[in-house]
Amino acid sequence: MKTHDKSFIWALFICLTTIFSEGSASGAQPDPGSRILEGARKDGRLVWYTGLNLNDSEMLITRFEQLYPFIKIEALRLSSFSLLSKIQTEARAGAFKADVIEIAGVLGHILKKEGLFAKYISPQARFYPDSVKDPDGTWTSFFMNTHVLVYNTKLVKKDEVPKTFDEVTQSKWKGKITMPEDFDIFGMMLKVMGRSKGMDFMRRLAAQEVSLKNSYSLAIQAVASDEAALGLNLYGTRTEEFKKKSAPVEWVPLEFTLASLEPLAVGAKAPHPNSAPLFVDFLLSKEAQGLMRERFRIPSRPDVLPDPPELTKGLKLIPTDLSLAEQSKQLAEEFRQTFQVR
Repeated sequence: MKTHDKSFIWALFICLTTIFSEGSASGAQPDPGSRILEGARKDGRLVWYTGLNLNDSEMLITRFEQLYPFIKIEALRLSSFSLLSKIQTEARAGAFKADVIEIAGVLGHILKKEGLFAKYISPQARFYPDSVKDPDGTWTSFFMNTHVLVYNTKLVKKDEVPKTFDEVTQSKWKGKITMPEDFDIFGMMLKVMGRSKGMDFMRRLAAQEVSLKNSYSLAIQAVASDEAALGLNLYGTRTEEFKKKSAPVEWVPLEFTLASLEPLAVGAKAPHPNSAPLFVDFLLSKEAQGLMRERFRIPSRPDVLPDPPELTKGLKLIPTDLSLAEQSKQLAEEFRQTFQVR
């Protein structure tokens, strides 16, 4: 072969390598390969168990079915606790119906421990940090929820807003604080602060006569409706939603910001084994994460910033430890005793 022919071939190789590597680095929809696509065509459908609301899930389903029109998705939308119960009940009966599962934090850890998540490492998972995915390769966090301090802008002046967790326990805030009854976040606070210091903080917080709510939505509504001046560990994204509706709320980070994870996984013994990983790949793609951003969600994928970027930018984010699920009964009891929940 002549020298100039070799040079041409080498130049062509470099050019093609650059093109493909750039496409790969962008996190665009990967080529699933003819074997997977052929299998997915035979599957023809998949079943998705999710805690997402109708609008969010339908947006994602519509786009996926545009990309893969030969696959039809049936979505089962339930609360995360209802999903957990349903999946466990079906598994005991030997009826594995879920192809893809998206479920809240520690509940995902329970399903993994019970062998109800299949091991599948998506090619998209490499774009996610280790802190938001299972080291054993069963799940990757689909999105996150950051926990921040929310305040009522009519009741609290900007220069009076607490800057630390300790300042939240100052006497002037007594009877003016609300927060959700979340045992997992309680446990995570103890872990980050250290048990001794954390329990001391929790006792001082309980002495503030905190108004506990059964959900995050009720807690943010309490702040927005002037029922409470401060809301501790509420969702930053929900606050942004309320702000767009002209509610008198704003949020600030404290010393650290907990980030709740939402595990996404292929279900054990998935009935449609080719369609399932294809859908997981899509949900973890840059495109799907961008769609989630438009729905007031915080992408777990670092190269897709939330809207607004301040929801994560510059914050000391600490993803929740899902293994705390193994201490759930103990944490629930400690929470109830500390805050005198009957």
